[in-house]
Amino acid sequence: MKTLIYNEIRIFFSNRNIGIFIIGCLSMIVIFCFYFVPKHNNYISSQVHYYEQMVTSDATRSKIITEQINGMKEIGEDTEKLEKSRDFWQADLENCRLVSYNLEHENAHCIAETMIKRDKLLQKVIDEGGDLSSYSIMLRNDERDLKNRIKLQDMYMKNQFYDFVYEKMPTAYYMLSNFFVFGGIPIIVILACVILSNFDCWSKDFESNTYKLLFTMTGSRAKIYLSRTIVTSIATMIMSLMMISILFVLGYFAYGLGDEVFVIVKNTFVPISIWCMNNLMITIVLLAFLSTMIQVLSLLTKNSGISLLVPCLCLLVLLTDINLFSSIFSINSLILWIIILLIVIIHFCMVKYLERIDLNGAN
Repeated sequence: MKTLIYNEIRIFFSNRNIGIFIIGCLSMIVIFCFYFVPKHNNYISSQVHYYEQMVTSDATRSKIITEQINGMKEIGEDTEKLEKSRDFWQADLENCRLVSYNLEHENAHCIAETMIKRDKLLQKVIDEGGDLSSYSIMLRNDERDLKNRIKLQDMYMKNQFYDFVYEKMPTAYYMLSNFFVFGGIPIIVILACVILSNFDCWSKDFESNTYKLLFTMTGSRAKIYLSRTIVTSIATMIMSLMMISILFVLGYFAYGLGDEVFVIVKNTFVPISIWCMNNLMITIVLLAFLSTMIQVLSLLTKNSGISLLVPCLCLLVLLTDINLFSSIFSINSLILWIIILLIVIIHFCMVKYLERIDLNGAN
């Protein structure tokens, strides 16, 4: 068995697979330097522009409401609600000016205080019966999201963590979290590398007619299958984790660990470190499942073209369906154990398949 495993290690780490790994690692460096860093650098200027627009918008709203109030006063109508609305937009105007000014001067503490003040002012208006449709531009999602945001901001302020205002800062944990986000470039690179290093796991032997030599080596077909499966799966996981770790390390040395951040999961605040570790475990299991399915496809079809095309099409479908992709990382521990059990069952079935197949007519 040791000889078989050693031989499979040598086969897996071919020049092609080493090249795929190097390209994957270089891609992570390029993605960090030319995508995430510029994205962070542009974030402040884009936010300044957003709050400047809000200042203009709030000023226009206040002016219109003031004119309405003056008109209603002339005819003796009640203007209390309109006056509250005007006071809100005028207060928001001043808050937006403060945020814009402090963003330009990179004063995270003052930005955080003003953002919380702005959100709490909005919550007060809503609690007093304000029309949600009038404040949709500030709500982002819904009232529950606003309440969670205020709680989260209060927690950050209590912990004296103010950098939460820079949402796109590529810290170590922010980079890691990008592997679990729909359409994230890093996860696409990882999946592509897994497919390219696994698609001809078995089919290359059948296409080159070396399968007879392979299965007449010392050892049973089961040992030959398990040695290749174990080596391919473990090597694929190691390659994937090393590529993931590159972004984590780059983020750490450039912007810090970023472990002060919390993620809202089912109305519960979870430290980003725990959230990332949980999702990383899910990722490892899913990558093992993907590797298994590609290997099985390669063995059953004995055709490299088919075993490359099918997973690529599945990846394309996955990336075009935001709900499907997002639901993958919301699976519970029971489903995760079912997937692990399924991997074991699939390999057991493949061992039985190899033991019974007539290799003389395999090609």
